[in-house]
Amino acid sequence: MKQRGFLKLSNELKAGIVVLAGVSALILGFSYLKSTSLFGSSKKLYAVYENVGGLQTGTTVSLNGYVVGTVDAIDFLKPEGNLLVTFTLLTDYSFSKNSVVELYDTSVLGGKGLQIIVANDGGRPVQSGDTLPSSIQVGMLDKVQTILDPLEQKVSQALIETEILVRGLNEVLDGETQQNLRNTLKQFSETATSLNQSTKVFNELLKTNASSIDTTLQNTAKLTQNLSRATAELDGATVASSITHLNASLGSLDTLLKQINSGEGTLGLLATDDGLYTALKANLKQTELLLQDLRLNPKRYLSVSVFGKKQKDYELPENDPALNSEKN
Repeated sequence: MKQRGFLKLSNELKAGIVVLAGVSALILGFSYLKSTSLFGSSKKLYAVYENVGGLQTGTTVSLNGYVVGTVDAIDFLKPEGNLLVTFTLLTDYSFSKNSVVELYDTSVLGGKGLQIIVANDGGRPVQSGDTLPSSIQVGMLDKVQTILDPLEQKVSQALIETEILVRGLNEVLDGETQQNLRNTLKQFSETATSLNQSTKVFNELLKTNASSIDTTLQNTAKLTQNLSRATAELDGATVASSITHLNASLGSLDTLLKQINSGEGTLGLLATDDGLYTALKANLKQTELLLQDLRLNPKRYLSVSVFGKKQKDYELPENDPALNSEKN
């Protein structure tokens, strides 16, 4: 009986196939764990930082919140001491080489990650081997620390000033000062007690004279009512008439003053004509001298003869007021 023809595999060939399949599976698994693609396109890029803040290899790299790669290595750059971060992108998405690789906090606890902030500047598309610009995002803890640092300094300064104040008080409040302070507080307490007693006496006085106070208040209310009635009884027409008469009187007075200023009438002439005023003043002076001379020398003006006796001629006195006035 003939056997059907089929390919017979030797044990060595079978073993080789198994080993090849295992190696392939190992390579595929390792690539999967490192998030690298064996068949798709990938780009190896670089970014330089002064401090990576605990960034670890294997950390994901995101673009617009989507994971597009992982961090491969972190190495020191000599002689500056900066850190060169190598990462691989597993995406066909093309963006400018001027895009920024930002180091940011992935959580409140401080985990670090990389995210690409795309620059829409029309620059050359990024290629494998490019070193992209880098930046560090200020995290929540850094912001809190920025706020707390000045606050801590203020609190420290306040504590120092408080300590200085307490020392100053201890130096000022010696035994004598403390005793004076106690005496002052005691006097204040006594004053408060006396004031309390005075308040009680005043309350008792109010209770005793409550009826008199009520009567006084009632009389005051009646007086106020009477004043209100008296004010209401004032006739508005009477007040208006009085104002009209007053205005008329003021108008007449104003007319008189205008006439005086313009030289009309006797008062106007006296106010404006200096010659009339001077003549009137001279006449008044002559009249005064005449009356004075009449009083001092009546014989000069009166002639009385008894029994036909001849009147003596008038003799001018030595101190004649008229002569003295003319000399003056």
